[in-house]
Amino acid sequence: MSFLPSPFKPSTLLVHPLAPVRTWLNALEVHNVRLAQWVCRLVPNTCSSGHDLILLGHCLHVPSLCEVNPLADELVDLRFRAADFLYEQGV
Repeated sequence: MSFLPSPFKPSTLLVHPLAPVRTWLNALEVHNVRLAQWVCRLVPNTCSSGHDLILLGHCLHVPSLCEVNPLADELVDLRFRAADFLYEQGV
């Protein structure tokens, strides 16, 4: 039972705002050694763990940035493709 009027029901066909960026990152092919090296330098290969901050006797856990980043999986996949390209080129 819904208490919202029918024009205010959320649509099931909503597109995530980052969907175009995700598809662009997934479709990006690495064919340049300089680009592959730049991607490997830019995107870390491991995710750092979160930090615990103690403020006024209370412990606050701050998650790592890759846990918060909505594009983290796509960037890791891009880094893997860049590292694979560099391996195939023998660089």
